Amino acid sequence: MKKKINLNRPEISSEEILKRKNFDSVLKQTTSVGAKPLLKKPWFLSSVVAVSIAIVATVVLLNKNKTPENVQIQEEIIVTDDAALQAFYKAEEAKPCISPPIAGLNVNYTTYKIIAEKGASLDFKTGSKITIPKNAFVDEKGNVLKGEIELRYREFHDAVDFFVSGIPMTYDSAGVKYQFESAGMMEILAYQNGKQVNMAPKKSIDVELASNYKGTEYNLYKLDTNANNWSCLGKDKVKEAEPTSVQKSLSAQAGDTKIEETPAYVALETKKVEVKKEKEIQMAILPKPIAEPMKPEQVKKGKPTFDLDVDPKEFPELSIYKGILFEVGEENKNFNTSMYDITWEEASIKEGSKSGENYNLTLKKGLKKYDLIVYPVFEGKNYETAIKTYQEKFNKYKTTLDKRIAEEKRIEELYQEKIAFLKAKQDAIIREEKRRMANQYAQMETTQKVMRMFAVNSFGVYNSDCPSFYPKGVICTANIKNELNKNLMCYDVYLVDNEKNGLFTYYKNPIARFSFNPKSKNILWAVENGVLYWLKPEQFATIVNGEGEKNLVLNKVAQKFESVEEMKTFFNF
Repeated sequence: MKKKINLNRPEISSEEILKRKNFDSVLKQTTSVGAKPLLKKPWFLSSVVAVSIAIVATVVLLNKNKTPENVQIQEEIIVTDDAALQAFYKAEEAKPCISPPIAGLNVNYTTYKIIAEKGASLDFKTGSKITIPKNAFVDEKGNVLKGEIELRYREFHDAVDFFVSGIPMTYDSAGVKYQFESAGMMEILAYQNGKQVNMAPKKSIDVELASNYKGTEYNLYKLDTNANNWSCLGKDKVKEAEPTSVQKSLSAQAGDTKIEETPAYVALETKKVEVKKEKEIQMAILPKPIAEPMKPEQVKKGKPTFDLDVDPKEFPELSIYKGILFEVGEENKNFNTSMYDITWEEASIKEGSKSGENYNLTLKKGLKKYDLIVYPVFEGKNYETAIKTYQEKFNKYKTTLDKRIAEEKRIEELYQEKIAFLKAKQDAIIREEKRRMANQYAQMETTQKVMRMFAVNSFGVYNSDCPSFYPKGVICTANIKNELNKNLMCYDVYLVDNEKNGLFTYYKNPIARFSFNPKSKNILWAVENGVLYWLKPEQFATIVNGEGEKNLVLNKVAQKFESVEEMKTFFNF
């Protein structure tokens, strides 16, 4: 047993020693394996830096195959007086019974719409079957419900499913902590108009849960979320499974699965829309290029012109030029030179049909009114000056235009790059889902799964399980650290043993008594602030039995899993 010594501990008075000589009181403050420790007495925490408490419990043998070597020496709990750590532990202990460790990552529900007064027989994608009788639902007052009911159903079959769900896999029986080895777990819930409903008295739903485990050593348990423990309901029945019509169809048409409707795929589709909006916003806030200057035209010999004063505020494109004239366009059929002999009372000009190129000139005197299309022109030195001014303005315009075009191209390329990345992830989801489903149903047909049959008379989580003990072989005190060699701030540490279909949970870091089977393929998971860390199977070879305290440096998982399937692929499940 590891002990930590405080060299600066103050001396204890003889009165305090006599006061503390109460063995029964000490016994009441001990905790068993897997339990969330209750060592919170102020005098206890202030008088030691760290204490290891070991308790040997009497084990209830669950069946005749259990031998005395199965007796479990319960886990030691290291208690620290670190205030921040104690506050963290307290917060973790206050969490709900079901607490998924990674936000946004969980086993999804499959939703069925059924009519309450008709009942239904439902096939799940794994081959499981759910049979609902007529009038099986009531509200909180016990009134039988009619109309459409939304049934939500999901299954858990391996360590990844158990882990992401946050459903505890620890079972407390007669004060002894066991770890579940599961033959399959499922959750079933029902809603009407978004409100959860109950099952009617004397009604039950028949479940045939597809399973890879044929053994009869499993019991049926229901999770009591209030007591944070499992209630044993007895034995389920086992029968050989025949592939259902849905299963055969899915197996044959795995490539046609509507994966585009899965949450992971839809999330990426939503992200693509967000990326497009982001591009549009970036385009909209780009500085507008300056207007292209009008190229001066020289007066054509023999063409009639007018000399007009132009308001520079009204026609900014003309304000940069001096000595501008307006040439009468050839399209004017009503022009004659006699117009020069008239002293016009009013002359106005406005932009014409060719923006920046021509203008509409209106001449008025009394009842006479003429509308002419005219073009700005220059002559002599005014033309030379206008050309020079135009070239300067055009160069500046071209520079800003090129910059704008380059920035638009950069934004578009970045957009296309992001879209291509999201599309690649969608394609990867499709490929992986098709592969997984094809393998799943191919395996189901070749290995001939069994159906574990039972009836439920209330909604919640049900588990076909065989209680077992922590794996044995190597034992040490484990400090769970990150890549910077700092202790992870984590409460639950999960051991995956490839030879057992379960999830073995150790509580509080450091773990006073960490054990595993070195002959099995093992993985260790821990979560700090929503970030997943893991100890790779090959790293377990460095943990030597009897070595005492061992620093286990876990690897940070950089990938953010969009789905449970992605996590299973990453960890080769």
